[in-house]
Order: sequence, then C-alpha cells, then structure tokens
Amino acid sequence: MRALDWAPTRARLLPPDTTDFTGRLCELAALTNPATFPSHAAALFVLTGSGGTGKTALAVRAARLAGDSFPDAHLYADLGGYTGVPTPVPDVLRRFLRALGATGPLPEDQDELVGMFRTALAGQRCLVVLDDAADEAQVRPLLPAGPDALAIVTSRNWLGGLAGALPLRLGPMPDAEAAAMLARALGPRWTGKEDVDGLLALCGYLPLAIRIAAARLLSRPQMSVDDLCDQLRDERRRLKRLTAGDITVQGVLTSSYEALDGPDREVFRRLALLRGYDFCPEAAARVAGITREEAQEALDRMADRSVVRAESEPGRYSLHSLARLFAADRLAADEDADTVRAAEAGHLRWLLGRVRAAADLVDPAMVRLPAAEIGDAGALAASGEGAGPDGVGEARETERTGETAIATVTGHTATPSIADHRRTTRSPRDTVPVPTPAPAHREAALAWLDAERHNLLALVRHHRRFGDPAVCWTVPDALRGYYQQRRRLRDWIRMAEIGLAAAQGARNLRAQAAMHLSLGMAAFASDRLAEAEDHYQRTVALGLNAGWQEIEAAAYRCLAGIALALGDTATSEKYLSLWADLNETLEQRLDADAALLTAEQPQGEAQPGSPAVPMPEPDAAAAKKWSVLSRREQTVARLVVQGLTNQQIAKRIRCSPETVKFHLRNIFRKLAIGSRVEIARFVLVSSGPR
Repeated sequence: MRALDWAPTRARLLPPDTTDFTGRLCELAALTNPATFPSHAAALFVLTGSGGTGKTALAVRAARLAGDSFPDAHLYADLGGYTGVPTPVPDVLRRFLRALGATGPLPEDQDELVGMFRTALAGQRCLVVLDDAADEAQVRPLLPAGPDALAIVTSRNWLGGLAGALPLRLGPMPDAEAAAMLARALGPRWTGKEDVDGLLALCGYLPLAIRIAAARLLSRPQMSVDDLCDQLRDERRRLKRLTAGDITVQGVLTSSYEALDGPDREVFRRLALLRGYDFCPEAAARVAGITREEAQEALDRMADRSVVRAESEPGRYSLHSLARLFAADRLAADEDADTVRAAEAGHLRWLLGRVRAAADLVDPAMVRLPAAEIGDAGALAASGEGAGPDGVGEARETERTGETAIATVTGHTATPSIADHRRTTRSPRDTVPVPTPAPAHREAALAWLDAERHNLLALVRHHRRFGDPAVCWTVPDALRGYYQQRRRLRDWIRMAEIGLAAAQGARNLRAQAAMHLSLGMAAFASDRLAEAEDHYQRTVALGLNAGWQEIEAAAYRCLAGIALALGDTATSEKYLSLWADLNETLEQRLDADAALLTAEQPQGEAQPGSPAVPMPEPDAAAAKKWSVLSRREQTVARLVVQGLTNQQIAKRIRCSPETVKFHLRNIFRKLAIGSRVEIARFVLVSSGPR
C-alpha cells in the first residue's frame, strides 16, 4: 500500500435529518444504545424493507442520535442498489478516503483501497451509513473493522450473508405513528379535526406515500383531506397522483419490479388477481399456472427483495396495497386480456372447489345448496379437481384495494364468471394442473378456513361489485358449518348479507333461502331470537316456493330450537313433527356403495371385510313389522346391521347424529325393542327386507 499525504479531518458526510420523522421507537432504541453493541467488533445493523418504508430516514436519524458516541468520523454513501446502476465500490472508497483526509493520488486497485480505508479508520470511533445496498459483496469492503464503530446498512434485499449483522425489517407504519407523521408533516395545516383514517388507508400507511400526500395538501391550500381522498379512491390513477416533484411511489415500485427476473415478474403480476390480504403458495401457483414448488421459490425470492412480505404465520405471504395496484397496472400492460381472464377464472374454480371440500370435512351433514345452484363450482368440488391424494381440497381485516384496477385488466367492468374458464384461451403457463397438499381431516380443514376467511370475505365483496353473483352466495353457503363452529359472527353476517342481496338481485329462491338460514343461525348464536325466527320463517317460505324440502326441514328444526329456548314446548313439538314428516318424505341420500352393500345384497352373501353371517329363513311377521318403518328408518336399520356408529350413519345419509338418534327412538318404539342388537337381529330375521 502506497504512502499518502494526509490532512486529518473529522468527516461529516451524513445528509440532513428528516424534520417530520416520527415513530420507529423500538428500532431507534436498538440502533442507538451502545450498551447493546458488541465489545469485540463493530456494531452492524441491516435495515430491510420495501421501497418507501423509511429506511433511509431511520438510518440517518439513528446515526445523528448516536453521533456523539462516534465523534471521529460520520460517513455516508448512497450505493444506488435500485437505481439500475449500483455505485462501484472503488468510487465509494475514494470518496471516503478523501473525506478522511487523503490528499494525494489514490490507487485504482480495490483491495489496495480497502486496506487504506481500514488503516485510516484504525482506532477511530466512527459510524458508517451505507444506503440502498445492492448485495453483500457491495457492502463488505465498506465496513469498518474496529470495535469502536457503528455501521448501518439499508437495502430492499435481505442481506443474510453479512456475518454478525442484526437485521431489522421495516413495514408500513402503525396507525397511530402514521397519523402523528401526517400531522407533523402538515404543520400549521393540521387542525386535529381532519378525518385522516381514510387518507392513511389509501396511502397504505407507507411513509413515502404519507409524505407525498402531505406535500400535495401543502401545495394546494384550497384542497381538503376529503378532496385528496376522493382523488386517491380512483384506483386506476392513485399511483400517478401519489407524486410530489421528482418523488413518486410508482417510481419506487417500478425499480423493485425491474430488478426481478422475467418469471418472477410474471408471478408478481398474477398476484394482483388474488383477493384479500395474504395468500399461500398454492394460490400463487394456481393463478400463475406453475407448480407449488416453483411458486414457493418465486415468493421466497420476492420476499428476499421485499417485493412481497413473508408473514409470521408459516407459508403465508402478503402484497402491499399499493404494490397490488402496481401489479394490476403491469398485468394490464404486459399480458393478453384473454389469458388474464382464463387465469382468474381458473383460480376461482379451484378456490371454490377447495372451499366446498373443506366444508364437507368440517360439517358433512350441513344442508347446502345443490350443485345446480352454484354453477361449475359444484361440479368441481364433486370431481375433486385441485384436490390432493385424498380427493379433498386444501383449506387483519381485508384490504379492499386493487378491485377497480384489476377489473379493467380484462377490458370489462366485471370479473369473468366461473363458466368463462371453459371459454377463454389459455397460455402455456395456465395449462399446468397443480395438485397440492390437502387437509386430510376436519382440524386441518378448519385451520385452512381460519387462514383464508378474510380472503374469502374479500372475494365475495369483489364479486358483488364486479364479478359473478353466484360466488356471493356459494361461499357463505359452504361456510355455514364453519361459521357455526368458529362463531365468527361479524364475518358470517357480513358475508350472508352480501349473498342475500346478490340472490335477491338474481331472483334465485334457493340461494335466498340458504342465506336466510345462515342469517338466522348467526342471529340465534347472537341470542337475537326474534330476528332468528324471522329469518327461519323466510327460509321455510322460500324453500316451499322453490321445492327445496331439505332446507324446509332444517328451518323447522331451528324453529323448534327457538320455541324450546322460549319455553314453548307445544310449538317446539309442532315444528319437530313437521321436521320429522319432511325427513320421512325426503329421498334417500345413501351412496351407491351403501345401497349395494345392503338392499341389493344376495341372501347369505358375506360383506367384504366382514365375517360371513348366515341368513335365516324369511319371517312373515317380521316383514310386516318392517313395512311399518318409514323409508329413512329402514335405511338406518340396515346401517345398524353393518355396525356403524351414529356418527358414521349420519355421514352416510347426510344428517346430524341427533337425527339418527331420533330415527332410532322411532324404530325402538315401532318395533317394541330396546337395543341396537335387537335391531340387527330383526333385520336379519326379516331377510334383509328391501
């Protein structure tokens, strides 16, 4: 290393502090408390997060607060990681050396420059801020080596290769901090009376967007907060309006997007088609037309670049509301409208099939709309498309953003209906079937629905405004058993009310009956008995008009429960009688296997997997008694012979275990017997009557 002439200085390269800096107290405490710094090496912090989260402002504020502890040198460099042309390391080293007092010519070799830089800082109490780093290789040569030093690095990329670094990830600001930041930025314009919640939500609680919104208000004294909110509600123009001079939210998002590889850009664009706040790799795979493993890898790469956010719950990711709008803009600009419609409709059919499959696991006996009332979703659920090996589909208040912008991607004001999936042209990436792991049992289905419930509410809201109205009643109809189990009453009522409005608009009587049943059950769970009774009466009337006896029976049973809760035993028995009569007239719902296994079984033939049972000679008296039983009671008796439990029988005939008990009591009474063993003996004696 060549000798240099030095004129020692106390370098002060930090940029000005941000006057409206607010919040981030936990991060500031970690960055500025020397007691927590290592004693044997320089303290190294890496601030990561998407563009616009205030990484630079936080780094500069922390450096100025900690500056007195490092009086010898304050160094700062913008490394240009997302400018498209990162700053070369030798250029930064020369700038630092000049600031530290080097007066002679400097070498070209990077290693020699690194040695000179570390020599200059030896024994110095210094801090170094490296802003917008591209990767670890750009950072390592610029780090101080001594123990009396502090280095703060900011980057949109996850710099996991920096040994000894303490990572701090930044996201959107908490509500209170965002409001305080807006108030400080507005200064005298702030009266404390403004309703800023809507403005902050439209800005996505992103510090950069909040600062731009404040600048627009300050530059237009005649504009109120409500006026600015009205402008930003137009989702197709929101990003363009979040501009102040040469600072734009769209510019920040563009630089992050252009840093992605081509395949990851396509996945990012397709994420605009997903509704709600967060999503799983399976959903991303389906909408992008790739395998789950490919989607997982793409999402992890984008999370490392802070384009998507990895949530605390394993396997869940989210996309910021403004990034979702940007993805929708790129989707409209870069992809064919038919391809987009096919991807969205295909994902919709996959999701609805999974919802119904999960609902079957949660409560198989719950009365639900026939497949004919829900279009292709019913056929999809029945066929098991998108299911795993078992043939069963997998299972914060939602952000209602990106809907208008995404609806315009296709060139129409409405999202494609389920049936559009069969009509539209598909790109090669949309033709890949993506079988994915599925919940194998009820608890797994409940967990999947817990994770997706906010997204399903967002889906229903979207389709009420732009899409297929059948989705609006299909989803709450499938989730009736889930909501009854989990008691998520607010979401239940919201979703059922949207479904009822859609069903009324479509004049679909069965869908209206299903939604009234849901609203009645939610009201009953909320102890609003009069309201529940009204919904159940409407369910009965609509079921009668639509010829849907199953839902009539369900409503009568619910009405019996209300009467019993009110102490009206006579009315309760009346409704129970109506319910029992309807159950006896309903067609059997045994599957073909059960029918072949019992009624069509040749006399004396053993059941597969069961011990052979010799059949006795037919008993005329027993056959006469058999005819006294209703058709449903005969079915229950046959299933008792197979040794099935009440739960198993209920699943076979699609009713509740309580209903099975009701039928068993009737059998005991009519046959004057008192046990399941006697039922089995009676069926065998009567030669397995048909």
